[in-house]
Amino acid sequence: MATSDSTGQATLTTSSTISTEKSRQVKASDQSERFHRFVSVERLGAYSDAVFSIIVTFMIIPLSTSVEDFQIYSDVKDNLIAEWHLFFIYIVCYFFVFSLWEHHVRVYEVVEHVGDVVIVLNVIQLLAASMLPFLGALLGDYHEDPLATVVFSLDFVAIAVLQLLSVLFAYRRKKMMRDNINKREAVIELCSSSGILLCLSTVSAAIAFLNTTAAWVILGLALFADTFSIVVVAIYQKFHPHEKYHTLSRYLAHRLITTRSNPDRTKNLTDGVFAIVATLIILDLTNAAANPSDTGPGSIKSELQDDKETFFSYFATFSTVGMIWYVHYTVFHPIQKLSRITSLCNKWVLLFVGVLPMGFKLISKYSTDTWDADENTAVQFNCAIIFGASICQLLTWLSGHWKREKHLHVGYGRIHVYWCLALLLVYPTISLLLFLIAFSPSTLDANAVQAIQISVPALFCVIKMCFEIYVHKAGHAYHTEDIDESDPSDGNDEASVDTNL
Repeated sequence: MATSDSTGQATLTTSSTISTEKSRQVKASDQSERFHRFVSVERLGAYSDAVFSIIVTFMIIPLSTSVEDFQIYSDVKDNLIAEWHLFFIYIVCYFFVFSLWEHHVRVYEVVEHVGDVVIVLNVIQLLAASMLPFLGALLGDYHEDPLATVVFSLDFVAIAVLQLLSVLFAYRRKKMMRDNINKREAVIELCSSSGILLCLSTVSAAIAFLNTTAAWVILGLALFADTFSIVVVAIYQKFHPHEKYHTLSRYLAHRLITTRSNPDRTKNLTDGVFAIVATLIILDLTNAAANPSDTGPGSIKSELQDDKETFFSYFATFSTVGMIWYVHYTVFHPIQKLSRITSLCNKWVLLFVGVLPMGFKLISKYSTDTWDADENTAVQFNCAIIFGASICQLLTWLSGHWKREKHLHVGYGRIHVYWCLALLLVYPTISLLLFLIAFSPSTLDANAVQAIQISVPALFCVIKMCFEIYVHKAGHAYHTEDIDESDPSDGNDEASVDTNL
């Protein structure tokens, strides 16, 4: 009996020791959780989108300021051709920044919470990315000097290293990621993308002094680092097949074509680019007011008189960019999932929109009291930019309708299709007509063209009233807030879809 009591007492002592040890571990874990602060990823994404939108927009400044150096009586075509390297650098830097942003989206779209280390790494990464407009301008001034290419490539080396560190720290704890995420595949894909960028940019910097053209070709391959990483994961899938994808070709087709993403961050970036582009010309007016040429009596009147063309350009730029954003908002409103094709079309929209301030400044520069061929060329250049942006918007809308049951809200009906199509055709039609009319001498001057573009919002209002009258007479419920924002099931509700907006 004494033996059994001692055995029970020893068991109780052992269990008490185990429970005490477990409570200590739980307390230590709680203290660790309190020390390691995990915050939601949404605000980090919003801040990063704002920074990237500023970077994308500021890259047009070297092109926009180059207009000020154009001689008013020189051939505008020759001036634009002479700046071809600035156009090339703008396009290349634009797609580089967009590839960095897309990688950033892919890193954090599967992460639910981030820690302090990830936030700090993200800030440093944005710092390195924010240097790209300056380095692009440096390349524009010294495009023949290989040192400019070396510095540009080294910036991408730093960005790639920071991307790798961000992935490793953001994915180190499973509870920081969203549910149903294959952590191994995500890490392989993102690390391979950053690793490819690191290798290519390092090689580019190493051979820049030997052959600058070859260095740029190698660095240009870095634009496809994300695509290469998908191929790497596809090879991994071949040896570790996923139950959803039976063949390598099916996996590649899914990832490269039909992969769909949440449009929220795309909307954030797009809104930021539109807002900055719309107000970019106000910097010229602010600089003119801060550095007046005359401060004597009546100088305010003369200053305003001298800046009237810039004022006119600002009003036209803001109206045009604002209305293109309005069309973009209307197009994106029913989209609940973005395909890669839709994202690509939207990327080209922002590329053309970014050049709009240069187009309007060109019109302001060459607007004269008498007809001049350069004035018409400036008008045509501006109309070509608007036409390109509006056509890319139309392609964005069409790509969203590809497999619409998977991309659009259920309540997106026939009336809304006609409404969007009418809005999408406004700027292609007006810009094409003005482009063709500009071939005829002394038909339209630059001020008349800008006046037409300022009055376009009134045309949108007329279209809106016409649709309201039609919907009222047809007896349709024309209320966009009634759109069902639930996930579409299988697209079998087309009979009800076509009767609702």
